[in-house]
Amino acid sequence: MPVVALLSVVAAILVAYFAGKSMSKNDYSELLNEIEELKTKEKEATIVKRVSQQMEAIAYDQMNISIKQRDRAEEQSRLAEANAARAEEQSRLAQENAQRAHQQSMLAERNAEEASMAAEEAREQRDAATYAKSISDTLSFRTLSRSLGTTSLAKYESGDIDLAGILAYTSWYFADKYKGNPYQKETFKALVVSTGAMNTYTLPRRGAVNSVVALKGNRDGSVSVTNYGEVALIENGKMRMLLENNSYDFRSVWLNENNIFALSYGGELCIFNYEKLQSTVKLPSDHYFNIMQLDATTLLLVARHSLAWFDTRSMRVGTTLPQSKELSAVVKRHNKTLIFYKDGTCAEMDGAGNIKPRKSFAEGVVTCALYSESDGRLFLGMKDGDIVLINDDDRYITALSGHVAQVTGLALNDNNRTLVSSCYDREMLVWYLPKLKNTRIENAIGKPYNLVKGTPTEWLVPADFSAYAWGLSVSVKGVWAWLGLSDGRVVKYCISAPYMSKQVYAKMKRGLTTNEWMQYVGSNIEYEKLK
Repeated sequence: MPVVALLSVVAAILVAYFAGKSMSKNDYSELLNEIEELKTKEKEATIVKRVSQQMEAIAYDQMNISIKQRDRAEEQSRLAEANAARAEEQSRLAQENAQRAHQQSMLAERNAEEASMAAEEAREQRDAATYAKSISDTLSFRTLSRSLGTTSLAKYESGDIDLAGILAYTSWYFADKYKGNPYQKETFKALVVSTGAMNTYTLPRRGAVNSVVALKGNRDGSVSVTNYGEVALIENGKMRMLLENNSYDFRSVWLNENNIFALSYGGELCIFNYEKLQSTVKLPSDHYFNIMQLDATTLLLVARHSLAWFDTRSMRVGTTLPQSKELSAVVKRHNKTLIFYKDGTCAEMDGAGNIKPRKSFAEGVVTCALYSESDGRLFLGMKDGDIVLINDDDRYITALSGHVAQVTGLALNDNNRTLVSSCYDREMLVWYLPKLKNTRIENAIGKPYNLVKGTPTEWLVPADFSAYAWGLSVSVKGVWAWLGLSDGRVVKYCISAPYMSKQVYAKMKRGLTTNEWMQYVGSNIEYEKLK
């Protein structure tokens, strides 16, 4: 290529030379210019050629690099395919292992389930057997408790006082330990007899004790009134007469810290200061039988055909409200007064003295009533002997059936768990009601009603005291009850089984011997040294 170019240049020069001779000078100059341009273009062509050569070399290098990269990529692709194949094989093996493990797990689970079901069935059978045995043992021990109470009473009658006390405590022990009712009459009476937790006071004229009220505060005693005009203050075991005047026929008594108010059937209210009679207030004509507190300073005096308000500050009678029907009982519930009539009907009176009839709570005549503010239970003593319980929704809870004649008095102890009732059947009954439920529930169709849920029959069986006279009134304070009788006696009873059991235990010098245990408890029950 360089030789050809050189020849071209020489040829051009020769042509130009020969031509130039016949050309003008101007033509010669143009020829020189063209020659210069040709030289310049030749130089540029040489540069371009060199650049092309360099680019070609670079391209060859890039091609070599690309080939190497392609070869490397192909190698990596082959490696990746091999790895993928290995991974797929491993995944397949892992899946097979997982399936086998799952199958083994399912099999193990089925085996475990079957074993668990068998174990559960065995456990249920064992629990059922244990429960049945527990029930059997519990009933057996509760029966034993009652039997020991009866034996204790027999031993006391025979003069064996020490053994009677030990058996009374053992009776209570088994009842308490096996969640029985320690207020069953056999156990309860044995405790009363063994502790001597009963005192009797006889009023001089032996008038019917129509009303008895326990003293307020820390004072230990009661105030009683009779139909022979007697007012007796019993305090710290001693009785003192505040009044003996048979012109009065007292039917009710009410106390505050400073005064005693005794209501006479003929229409007189006698006021005492715990020492003697202070004054007598003549009431509107009627036959009065009950005093009820309305508020801190107002009493409601209840007569057969009227109601009278009495202010304890001014000691004067206020409004008198005649009634068209004969009254049998009244009770305050919340801010209303429930009025019961001898024809079995019922009415409700508000704080302003407005009275309107209302639906009766129970069939029959209500002869006394008591309301527990703390737990919302209304107790109605009936003429037929039942005690009907109503909750705050006016729903029937249950009827306590123990008396066989008209209920004359009702009283609750401080914790509202023990109810005491007096009656014309010559019995005072002690009802222990801790398991009695009075919650409102809904039945299948959404109507509210009440159940005595989980209350065994034995908890509705009271302890009874035969008083050998009509029980006309009852009052309770703490663990003690005061009963007023128709023959002029006032009887103080302990009504707490736990309290009496502690008293008996403190007096015991020993527990049952092994021989006594075999005789009274039985050889099939393991001996326990109770003291």
